[in-house]
Amino acid sequence: MTESKRVGSDVLFGLEAKPPLRVAMGAALQHLLAIFAGIVTPALVLCGLCGATPGLTRHVAGMSLLISGVSTFIQIHRFGGVGSGLLSIQGTSSGFIAVYAGMAAAGLARGDSAEQMLGLMLGMGLVCALVEVGLSQMLPWIRRVITPLVAGIVITLIGLTLIKVAVLQVGGGAEALKAGTFGAPRDVGLALFSAGVVLTLNRLKNPWFRMGALMYGMVAGTILAALLGAVPVPVWDGAWVTFPVPFKIALSFRWEWVLPLSLMYLASTIETVGDITATSMVSGEPTEGDLYERRLRGGILADGVNSMLATVFSTFPNTTFSQNNGVIQLTGIASRRVGMWVAGFLVVAGLLPGVSWMFTLVPRSVLGGATLVMFGTVAASGIRLMGHSGFGRKNLLVVAASLGLGMAVTLEPRILSQFPGWAQQLFGSGILTGTVAAIVAQALVGKEEDAKQ
Repeated sequence: MTESKRVGSDVLFGLEAKPPLRVAMGAALQHLLAIFAGIVTPALVLCGLCGATPGLTRHVAGMSLLISGVSTFIQIHRFGGVGSGLLSIQGTSSGFIAVYAGMAAAGLARGDSAEQMLGLMLGMGLVCALVEVGLSQMLPWIRRVITPLVAGIVITLIGLTLIKVAVLQVGGGAEALKAGTFGAPRDVGLALFSAGVVLTLNRLKNPWFRMGALMYGMVAGTILAALLGAVPVPVWDGAWVTFPVPFKIALSFRWEWVLPLSLMYLASTIETVGDITATSMVSGEPTEGDLYERRLRGGILADGVNSMLATVFSTFPNTTFSQNNGVIQLTGIASRRVGMWVAGFLVVAGLLPGVSWMFTLVPRSVLGGATLVMFGTVAASGIRLMGHSGFGRKNLLVVAASLGLGMAVTLEPRILSQFPGWAQQLFGSGILTGTVAAIVAQALVGKEEDAKQ
């Protein structure tokens, strides 16, 4: 097949170009502003749900930064068949929070410690990452079964499920629930203020404010919380420099979480296909042909391998970040050298516990307000993807069945209370139930192009 370059590309520095140091550093800083807060957010949310100590939270957040840097280097540099070879920035995936939150809830019910709950998340993440490794070699099958409509439904369900997690943070988190102060006006007010800052900055024309809106929202919310006396500063009890230690948190495994987490890796694969295609487009690179297919396979394979690496070093699965495509488009710089600078900055930040310590100061309500917007954006992206497939009669039936069943078990989990434990565990996930329903419904009603218009 003939490889086609993107027509009318505005790329100033292509993939192999060597932009001046000043230009490369400026572009790298914009990438960092776009991803920094997003990388540490899963660690802050999940450690909070598990009741982890500040020291443990700081460690997981630091490893999130460090491994994101290493993963970015692998993805960009391309080792053998691993990596896209594009300016594809990697970071800790927020999509997995939906399933991991369920693991945390089950662990709390069993009386597990924070390290035991995190160990289960990491162990399951390590084993199930093999799903994405396998899917990297099955692209034709993925495209046939997971249509853009199904992919949109999956992403929408992930976003809607994550909103529930964000609202828990808005109310003050698990600590507020225990103390009976959940939903205090001060916490809700801080959350709304943080969300308002994120939304306001996203409206501005200045790309520096737009790209860093999530981080700026957290900073502004934390400053306001400090002025209100709502930021307790933990005592520093760690080293100033740390180094990664494999399996520092003991891993564990439970069979009932294999299917839900495997589905999340499928969703991550779908996301990566879209991200790498978008990166190719904005970089002026082929979006069809053998080279594109190799990059796609290598990018998905790198996602799986990097996710396994992340869990070994006490953090959560990695994925390609879509927001960096916006940075490439804005700057016109698609050079891989910029990605090397980004990777280096992330590694250094991960080695300095003081960086992740600053993020642990963010109050739960401020984190909730910022992530409420972020997770809502995930759902909106899914809706937009569904819209690209059209809302004809058949597609509407598929959407209605999948969202209806997926949200049914999410909003009223007691509907499965009379079913066996394994069924409750599997289908209690709205993401899994909705995805299965979408695939089955699409097979039953047929694709929209088959319908008579």
